[in-house]
Amino acid sequence: MKKKGEHALDAKDPYLLKVLLAYDNAYTCGAMLDMLERVSTRVRANALLNVNAFRFGLLEQMDPCQWTAAGAPAAELAVVAFSEAGPPGAGFLRWLENWVKCHAGKNAALGLVPLGKATGKSVHRVVRILRKMAARHGLDFIYDAHSPLELFHERGTVVA
Repeated sequence: MKKKGEHALDAKDPYLLKVLLAYDNAYTCGAMLDMLERVSTRVRANALLNVNAFRFGLLEQMDPCQWTAAGAPAAELAVVAFSEAGPPGAGFLRWLENWVKCHAGKNAALGLVPLGKATGKSVHRVVRILRKMAARHGLDFIYDAHSPLELFHERGTVVA
């Protein structure tokens, strides 16, 4: 009989990656959760994703260094996702800057996934802001390679 928590395929415990998903609307949240589930399924032998999703406005009301008070484990990866509803506003970007500061030097990363055709020029601005934010504090920046935007191949930038 197997002990509770023992994995049938792999005797080693998989690595658990804690992800904070910041999103703008229900459509974006659902699409991102589906995508992250597919990623987790493909790498299940090595890693599992523990995703906690929060709308931009809710995060703005929380202390970014203490956001675990909402019941979520401390994230190692923050993924910002938005669709045609519009890019994150100044309040959320200030919150995110503080989150990045709190995670500097902790092997954390910041990701961006713009969804939809109508994200346009606003994406260029958000990519620049998040890329610089991550670089200032030593975090890797992960950006969706399937976006029509120019790809960033600078040090510290991972293109998925």
